[in-house]
Amino acid sequence: MRICKLNNSLKQLYPQLLFALLVPMLMTATYFFFGFYYSEYEGLNTALLSGSLTPGMAFRSVYFSGNLCISYFYSFFYQHYPGIQWISWFEYLWMFIATCLSMFVLQVNLPKSISAQAKAALMLTVYILVYADHNIHLIYTRVAYMVCGAALISLVVLFSEDGVAKRKWHFFVPLNLFFTIGTLIRNEAAVACFLLLIPFSLFYLKDIKKTVLLFLFPFLVVAGQSLFLTVDIKNAQADEFYKQVEPDIEEQFIARENLIPLGMMKTHRDSVRYGLAKEMTLSDPKVLTPAFLRSLILPENIIFTDLRQWKRVLGELKWITTQYWYLVLIALFLSVTLLKHHDFSNSKKSNFYLFAFLVSFWGLTVAQTYVDKVNERSWLPYIGIFILCHFLILTRNWRPRFSPKTYLYFSVLFILVLVHVYHLKMESNLLKNDFTFQKQQFEKIKTIASNKILLINSSCFNSLFLSSKPFQTFDFSPFKKVYITDSYIIPFLPYYKQYLETECSCNIYAYPSFWEYIIIHKNEVVVVSSPERMEAIRQYLLAIYRLQLPLKELPETMNNSLEWKGWEFANNHSD
Repeated sequence: MRICKLNNSLKQLYPQLLFALLVPMLMTATYFFFGFYYSEYEGLNTALLSGSLTPGMAFRSVYFSGNLCISYFYSFFYQHYPGIQWISWFEYLWMFIATCLSMFVLQVNLPKSISAQAKAALMLTVYILVYADHNIHLIYTRVAYMVCGAALISLVVLFSEDGVAKRKWHFFVPLNLFFTIGTLIRNEAAVACFLLLIPFSLFYLKDIKKTVLLFLFPFLVVAGQSLFLTVDIKNAQADEFYKQVEPDIEEQFIARENLIPLGMMKTHRDSVRYGLAKEMTLSDPKVLTPAFLRSLILPENIIFTDLRQWKRVLGELKWITTQYWYLVLIALFLSVTLLKHHDFSNSKKSNFYLFAFLVSFWGLTVAQTYVDKVNERSWLPYIGIFILCHFLILTRNWRPRFSPKTYLYFSVLFILVLVHVYHLKMESNLLKNDFTFQKQQFEKIKTIASNKILLINSSCFNSLFLSSKPFQTFDFSPFKKVYITDSYIIPFLPYYKQYLETECSCNIYAYPSFWEYIIIHKNEVVVVSSPERMEAIRQYLLAIYRLQLPLKELPETMNNSLEWKGWEFANNHSD
């Protein structure tokens, strides 16, 4: 009798144990099978926030790049418990919580009659399609999307019944706080998830009032932070150049490619200024003023009516959908399945909500591409959340009835999942190869700049910041100092600006002053940059300030396969 009771207890406990172990096992398997790498500029953000580039001075805010306020939380741990790459661990923790929430919501959403094995298979499928990719690339944008998406979806599914929020406030409040964390990590991600999941909530709940109540606090968080950023930008002080550039000017120059032609410049001086501005080397705000930068922006028609922008949008959408055709196919496959199983004899309201949900992702993607741009770090988590919503709707009242059609359906889905796994593996191989290459580049930089002051800009960032993996601390000990200058708005971010000015005892806004400081120490300085960027800087300094940089190329970096070149100062101009 006792054995029977024990067996029954174990059977009841089995699904909970399965859920508790599944996510850690999946994330661990992803880490060892696919690897884990910094993506794009996350290594730079981590190096800045960790204080690796500002020894002796904590760097607490990236501001427009994200991590608003939460960067103070990260800095606290770096200051009091150094030697650990806290940002990597916390971002991995946020992803772990988001994954657990999604798997829990999926399990709760399923009918109780579904076997534990079927639940595990479904959770594995969803994990591969929705979360695996973002546990290979570490970049805060992906983290923000998945955190905000998981929090909002959990609010919809777990609090769909009346009065549940009051009874389970101890769970309701943390979910809202988790969404707040995602919003602080990146506001744009929170806005995008909020807009995407309103149609999902309306269709899932069939209740406008309940959707409003569940989304009230997230709306206040998103609206509040958006309003704060807008007001802060409008009231930027003269010495807050980075606020006057981001996000408007950067978006127009880079994302929207909305730049007047060089031929419109009237003088050589303006042509030189144009050349540096086009490279987003905004190192001289007193000459490359916000007013001058805005004068380089082409006038546009009323929003969504500019034909030139629509051509850009179509090109970008064609690229992203061709690159990730298998995810597009999976999303369309699930949408067709949802349409097939929807009862259109229901109310017109329900049919409208379904239509709104099905077009929401595509419409928002088009709108985002028009006003900004589309890229992997935002589009991939976004379509992942869209796919997760499909699974939640389709499995809510799932009653598996196996027939030839059912087997065909699961076969198609299984093949698409395998295709996705194949592309994940190819992507991880590319990341691994890139990591190896950047590590080799970093070793070459150490060879030419060991025990010297290293001066870098954004044309060679990857060789330093993508040559380490997440969880590893950056090792810049081979160099006396590492300075970032002539690199977008980084020299003007408050803490880094303060650090540079402390180092050179000069005013960073007086552009040549830092170069003059470097020239004083020229015998121990190595400059690393792309040749094009370095030439533009030299021409600018000569044309605007009559300051000549007597640089000569280092023989160790004459290999044309390198993305950068190394220079040192010649002892005299004749060199």
